[in-house]
Amino acid sequence: MISYRLMFYPPQDLFLSEGDFFSDLIDAFFLSIIISVTETKSDSYYQGRLKEMKNKILACLLSATMVAGMLTGCGSSTNTSASDAAASDASPETSAAAASDSSGSKPTELSFYIWDDEETYISQVVDQYNASQDKVKVNLTVIPSEEYDDKLKVLLAADSDVDIVDIRGLSQVTTYASTGSLLDITDRIASSGLDTSRYGEMWKNANVDGKNYALPTRTTCWELYYNADLFDKAGIAYPKQMTWEEYGDLAKELTEKTGVNGGYWVPWIYQFAAVQQGVYVDCDNTDNDKLAYSLQLLNRFYNVDKSHMSYADMTANNPEYLGEFENGKCAMLPNGEWCVQMLLADEKKGASKINWQVAPMPVPDGVDAGTTWGQFQFAAVTSTSKHPDESFDFLKYLCGEEGSVIYSDNGMIHAYSGDSAKEAYMKAAGKDCVSIFFDAKKIQEAPNTVGYDEILNAFNEDAQLYLLGEKTIDETMDDFAKQKDEIKSKNSN
Repeated sequence: MISYRLMFYPPQDLFLSEGDFFSDLIDAFFLSIIISVTETKSDSYYQGRLKEMKNKILACLLSATMVAGMLTGCGSSTNTSASDAAASDASPETSAAAASDSSGSKPTELSFYIWDDEETYISQVVDQYNASQDKVKVNLTVIPSEEYDDKLKVLLAADSDVDIVDIRGLSQVTTYASTGSLLDITDRIASSGLDTSRYGEMWKNANVDGKNYALPTRTTCWELYYNADLFDKAGIAYPKQMTWEEYGDLAKELTEKTGVNGGYWVPWIYQFAAVQQGVYVDCDNTDNDKLAYSLQLLNRFYNVDKSHMSYADMTANNPEYLGEFENGKCAMLPNGEWCVQMLLADEKKGASKINWQVAPMPVPDGVDAGTTWGQFQFAAVTSTSKHPDESFDFLKYLCGEEGSVIYSDNGMIHAYSGDSAKEAYMKAAGKDCVSIFFDAKKIQEAPNTVGYDEILNAFNEDAQLYLLGEKTIDETMDDFAKQKDEIKSKNSN
């Protein structure tokens, strides 16, 4: 099944005259179709179709510039909202505004697109970089998080003049690199002076066929948050390193003694225990038992012990997971390091007074203590950037020491880690327990395999049916094995 959503971004300052131009422009806007593929065709198919029409888009928008005299640009010197930038997503930057003039008085302007969850700290990096020199000016465009991935597909497929983009995870980097949308920065990194060892073990796999197309900005890390007051109320000792079976027992006990959910598992990562064992959903079917184990754990939490809000209730009511935790409706919350920044922000606003702490993520039997999962968030230079050297200079700033300090000051874990970042992060959080994020043994949440997302989507759909009680575990894994084989066969042709 293929689903479509039409998105229109008419230029706000454009006054149109009659004639074929208007018709052509409307045709061009119809190309802003965001395509979400759940099966049948790959993203690259639709990116190719959009590329076929890029000349028409650019020609129409150039005509608009001539008719109206101007198009809305990338916004203010630092930050532009999605609505302000809507008219310029696929249009060429005005070269006079984007490059230094003959007198050298105007800086080269770069456009950088991010999703809104990252605005707080990335905007500070942009402001500091812009203030540190006068040759390059980075303009930030902020897109609502839920719209970002779809919009990025269109921007990259249409060869727009965006210079730098925020990317969620290695699988997306792999996809965009395979379609030629990202600049190969392997040699630039080698000569940059960046100490890539500070990115940790996950950096070794953060490449596509041995080449680097992006640098990591921050690193995610999943651990176990808990409400210390609820543990005290129940007379239960605070959690330390546990197995998943022990976690299940603890969640059940907390539910019985406190009257609230012992835990809350967000409905978006179902293969967690397999990842902790180094197994991904694109594994050989002989390892599918590790995927089944993850699903059986969730079924226990959701449906058997009823120690967590069920998957059915979550999908029906769409609760806010952090709100459930902050309001004392669950005692434990396995989740990512980003919750620290969110908790601190709510505390600052007076919206939360929870006595939260962090413990190690539970592990499957036989897996080393401290093992968890995470992934890099990336930033990359587009292959169509007219200013690749200037863009990489900012990328190095964002993904190096300067960016690391700002992220840590905001309660975020930057990928370029070190003692100074750890100290700043712990100071910002005000809790010693957050040091666990720096000491964890993280396994990459997803591999750098083209087509991985398609297999993951199939697994997630099967997992959801199982957790709703519509399939047995055997039916679920048999169906998934067939789907996985079909996807692999299709992608190998």
